[in-house]
Amino acid sequence: MKRTLILFFALFCTSLMAEPVSGLYNGRVLVADQTAQSRSKGVDQALEQVLIKLTGNSKIMQLPGIQQAVSNNNNFIASVGYTKLPPGRSEELPGFALQVSFSAQAIDQLVRRAQLPILPAGRPTLVFWVVRDDAETGRQFVSEQVFPDFTQSFQQIMHDRAAPYQLPALDLEDQLSLSVNEAWSMREETIEVASQRYAADGWAVLRFFTTTSGQVRGSWIYRLGDQRGFNDVRAESTEAFVGLAINDLVDSVSAQLTYIPQADTSKLVVQINQVDSFTDYQAVLAQLQGLKLVRSSNVFAVEGDRLFVTVDIDGGVDLLISALERSGSLVNQTSELARFSGNLEFDWMVE
Repeated sequence: MKRTLILFFALFCTSLMAEPVSGLYNGRVLVADQTAQSRSKGVDQALEQVLIKLTGNSKIMQLPGIQQAVSNNNNFIASVGYTKLPPGRSEELPGFALQVSFSAQAIDQLVRRAQLPILPAGRPTLVFWVVRDDAETGRQFVSEQVFPDFTQSFQQIMHDRAAPYQLPALDLEDQLSLSVNEAWSMREETIEVASQRYAADGWAVLRFFTTTSGQVRGSWIYRLGDQRGFNDVRAESTEAFVGLAINDLVDSVSAQLTYIPQADTSKLVVQINQVDSFTDYQAVLAQLQGLKLVRSSNVFAVEGDRLFVTVDIDGGVDLLISALERSGSLVNQTSELARFSGNLEFDWMVE
């Protein structure tokens, strides 16, 4: 059924089928023991994890003033717990996993005070094609079977970044639609067609090789809607390369989706048409509750099947419109004149 929804909320998903992620205020790090020193260091690392997840910036702790702002990490902690790691590990390796939950309210206040960027919880999913060029085996798609250490490191980084992803099956259908050499050459049109099978929001290709001196070199490219990014990466080891390349790529994607919370919010009027049942009404209000971009919303009128809501948002109008357009269930019907006057209208498409 087709519904027209003029939104009241700045939907924080900025992709066609953005996937809401959870655990944004939780961090997990490995520590050697349960001493106060290890706990303090571990909490610092967990807090850095959380800020990276929330801002989409792996270098967030390098910004001026951040270290001082988080110097007393106890102000942000909600709970701390330990998990004993499996036996049989070397004494040099950590023996516990420190799990820290932080106060969402305290962290959000920190983000606003420091004017840090915010990455919406509704995040796009990318299909990752990874190709390795090896002197002995030649070019191969990287999979858990072919290169398990790389895959494990990649998956851990994406988990720590709260970045949704999908790895291709690399079955016969994939082989017929995208060859290793086509992926290595970063032939975008071919990659786009091959990635459509996975119904993701976009795709990324990472290629790399090891030089005779042992240095690992490579590059990445991604496409997400109209957005495109590319960069070269060099590292002294494969492990270091994975971290540099993946974090660099995720930083680039995230930078296109973040917004800075403003001291003064922007008030908009969002009209939602064809809301013809109480179930629809509840569904609209329920969606608002999970959106960080919207500071507040108030229903001020209902006229037949049209619902009118005022919203205060942190980001700009364009960010809200873009998010709504890419939500997968909304079609923008806002005229340019209405847009500049702060009145938005969307068609709500539901089955």
